[in-house]
Amino acid sequence: MLNFDNLSIILFILPVYQMMFYAVQLITLRKKNDPSRRPLGFMMLLMLLYLVINASRYLGYSHIFEYLYIIQLPILLAVIPTYNLYLRAIMNAPDTFFARQPLIYYLPSFFILLLNVVAFVNMNTDQVNIFLSAESSLSTITDNAIRFAVLVFLLGNAGFITTQVFFTPFQYRRAIANLVITRKHDTAFAPHFQKSWSHIIVVAVIGFVVLNAVMNFLTPAYNQLLSAFFNVGILVSGGLAGYYSLKQNKLYLEVASVETEEIETGGNTDFPIRKKSEAENDHAETISNEEASNIISRLQHHLVSDKPYLNSKLSAIDLAREIDTSKQNLTYIINNVMDSNFYGIINKHRVMEAKRLLKLPKNQNYNLDVISQMVGFQSKSSFNGCFKKMTGQTPSEYRKIYGKNGIEN
Repeated sequence: MLNFDNLSIILFILPVYQMMFYAVQLITLRKKNDPSRRPLGFMMLLMLLYLVINASRYLGYSHIFEYLYIIQLPILLAVIPTYNLYLRAIMNAPDTFFARQPLIYYLPSFFILLLNVVAFVNMNTDQVNIFLSAESSLSTITDNAIRFAVLVFLLGNAGFITTQVFFTPFQYRRAIANLVITRKHDTAFAPHFQKSWSHIIVVAVIGFVVLNAVMNFLTPAYNQLLSAFFNVGILVSGGLAGYYSLKQNKLYLEVASVETEEIETGGNTDFPIRKKSEAENDHAETISNEEASNIISRLQHHLVSDKPYLNSKLSAIDLAREIDTSKQNLTYIINNVMDSNFYGIINKHRVMEAKRLLKLPKNQNYNLDVISQMVGFQSKSSFNGCFKKMTGQTPSEYRKIYGKNGIEN
């Protein structure tokens, strides 16, 4: 029969299984071009470990908790720094999670871990039990070893966690502001970042940390009602963080095939075979040289200034509308005056943009799948084919030669 005791146990166990699900899903994803999966998966794993340790404390496994307490607070202190690594990963898309990442974020966690080890080494079993029972306040403790352990707890829980929670919104706001500014100059920057989802994740992560920190402080006043309140909050905050972390993966799915009426692709939208219109031969009589010159000028300016080719779903109809002409005029100009075709023009600019991105020092760790999507290609194979056809080199070969020192080609 379900009673309050059983409900309390369920509310401790549910978040554990929830975090286990999200951690496994994120860590085992096979999306190589998803820069967020590993830091988010690692963050879910930290939450899972913390909840397991916390459950061992409140569900009566004190003999286990005595050994796990040393790492409990350091794990909680590592959650927000790992979220910061997620922000860096999603905005820079590095191939390797820990490559050149600021491990200084984790110094508070390592510091508290070291102090916990020192504290527990200097306490015997009775002293450990007294400390973990949390029945005495700092002012009434006379044992120096226990007093030191309590001070470490207060430093980590009240000091470092409070600092993290206070500064994280400011760091996040600054990161978003920098993102907005950068995107004004580089529309392809951080293509995988979606602010609305990230807002929810950061609030959920902060909520998870705050709820657990407060729960630690209220240990002496622990009761089932408080337990239910905090665990429901932890279940909700952890669930939101995990759900929207996993949902990020949808940003990295292959873009749907471009549907165009006038193009036969033969299964490859990047190397089209154009269907010639019967009226095309007569179209030259309806467009003047001056109008053709104006269309070419507007087209070239639009391609350079606005980079419409970054949109993988760009069609001739869309491009014609953007430069204020008809599709027939645009097609005629490209095919007959510029002696090319729609995808030839578009892919030429995509390759030029890819060359620029591959030479930038900040992009040297970008996965080529990400680069191909950033410049508008629908697949890596199409990107490689077009790039080699136009440059004589594969993207990886080009980056090895020109990416290291930014030599112009």
